[in-house]
Amino acid sequence: MKKNIIISLFCLFCAQTFAQQITIKNIESRLITHQGVEFIGDLKDVNNDEYAYSNWGNQGVLFVDSKAYHLSNINFNITTNCFESRVNKNQLFSFKSSNLDSVSLNNHLYKKIRDSFYEVLLEKGNNSLLKKYDITFRPGILNRLDGTVGKSSSFVVFKYLVKFEDKFTLLEFDKKSILSLVNDDFQKTLEKLIDSENLSYRRENDIIKIIELVFKNSDKMI
Repeated sequence: MKKNIIISLFCLFCAQTFAQQITIKNIESRLITHQGVEFIGDLKDVNNDEYAYSNWGNQGVLFVDSKAYHLSNINFNITTNCFESRVNKNQLFSFKSSNLDSVSLNNHLYKKIRDSFYEVLLEKGNNSLLKKYDITFRPGILNRLDGTVGKSSSFVVFKYLVKFEDKFTLLEFDKKSILSLVNDDFQKTLEKLIDSENLSYRRENDIIKIIELVFKNSDKMI
């Protein structure tokens, strides 16, 4: 009888220990594609995060270990810098970023660099122009009449990086920032090329063309 009591107490202790260790947060979810491949991630409720696309009817290709897996109903979560798939009306599957090398979303390529995903706007060999999606918050405006503060708001902003070999340079959309990518002797030549092509220092599509000119003269880059 005494032996049975000891065993029961031991089982109760184990049950309590495991109950403390195994929680829903520790259990990884898995999404199985139509190709029979499992991806690890988190199942989450639909929320108010910011996404790259306003709808979920997007075609994606997940690249893992030199293999490509096609998936529809996918989007890029700017708030968390993760890719997610709509499982049903109320739930999303968030892919574990460490399991993905890169993702093509509606023919836009996103590569993982230093644990964050960047859209690749241009890639020439080991050089590339990268676009980082981010969120900035603006606090509510104070109403001086009654002392109340309005609702805060969030905005999607973009940061651009030029990757030249192993060096990353933050790029502003202005003449000074772009010309600073090349040495002093080539700056006037680059400026003339930009003017002759009637390119703007402010428009993304024109910036891509300008950086392509820079990469063609990579021996002139700083």
